[in-house]
Amino acid sequence: MHPGDGCIFYTDQEIIKETQNLFMEKGSQLRKGREIIGLPVISLAAGKEIGVVDDILWSHPDLKISCLVVSDHFLSFSDISGMGSDAVTVSGQDVLKDCWEQSELRSVNQTGGELVLTRQGENLGTLKDVIFDSDNGQLLGYELSAGVVGDLLSGRMIMSPEMVHSWGNEAIIAGFSGSDRGDQNAVSDM
Repeated sequence: MHPGDGCIFYTDQEIIKETQNLFMEKGSQLRKGREIIGLPVISLAAGKEIGVVDDILWSHPDLKISCLVVSDHFLSFSDISGMGSDAVTVSGQDVLKDCWEQSELRSVNQTGGELVLTRQGENLGTLKDVIFDSDNGQLLGYELSAGVVGDLLSGRMIMSPEMVHSWGNEAIIAGFSGSDRGDQNAVSDM
């Protein structure tokens, strides 16, 4: 993802500058969750593939990627040595865990398609992906789709995770008003 790739960020007035600076600073470190799924996990010690990323689990309250699901195991984000466009590297097979506490975690594979509404009932689109910093696992945004035509005309939108007012079973409520949307307050990036 690079500046100018056609995504729009909707944020409250007071965090527009902070969000814009963060995305410009993190440019090459930004990753979408669905880009990571399917990548091989390579052991640096053995020089061989030890699995494939099947899913990503994250915590919305903590705004962090917690772990990657690799086959029937879990890989803590803190145990990742590197995350490139072709593979995820780890020190060795021993970093894979057999169990993980998942009570507060969301799954990339089980997320997507949730309706995103403002408190005033305006439809912002549907949730498509999570965007995070590949260096530290910080959750930076949620990618929203306004449908095929909307995506083609103006690109997908990225909503700051701090803007989520509530996350229900049927909809995600964005904590900003319709007056905070639009060209003057949209942060163009990616």
